[in-house]
Amino acid sequence: NEFFFLYLILLGIVLVIFLTIRLQNSRVGRAWMAMRDDEDVAKATGIHTLRYKLMAFAVGAAFAGLSGVIFASRNRFTGPEDFALLVSINVLCLVIVGGMGSIPGVVVGALALKGLPEALRQLQDYRMLVFGTLLVVMMILRPEGLWPSKRRKTELHEPDQ
Repeated sequence: NEFFFLYLILLGIVLVIFLTIRLQNSRVGRAWMAMRDDEDVAKATGIHTLRYKLMAFAVGAAFAGLSGVIFASRNRFTGPEDFALLVSINVLCLVIVGGMGSIPGVVVGALALKGLPEALRQLQDYRMLVFGTLLVVMMILRPEGLWPSKRRKTELHEPDQ
């Protein structure tokens, strides 16, 4: 039964990664990137921003719904205590450490930040201190993340002239 959920989780991850890659390289993904960079310019070029914002919300809600169904069926219960502020902070940190806009970066960030607390289990009192220090060091030394997207890397490291 546990292996069933492992395979179901892995199938869900592969499905979301596949759909995300397909969306990134489509007209919709290019419209989202244009809106992220400058919404006024995107409107001026003919992108219907309201439609694409609603589409982004719907896609995000669908991905969250899929993961929520798997989570709730795996745990057989879900309640407000499962969704504390620290959970949201951890998810945000996964993206920052791994690399914004990079699917492999988010996977690397998840492996790093979910493995780090297990490695620091002996230092229970200092775990959050080490976690915060890692984030500060990452933002200073490598703000694009461990595995940044090519576009994000070039945005943060413009060539010297």
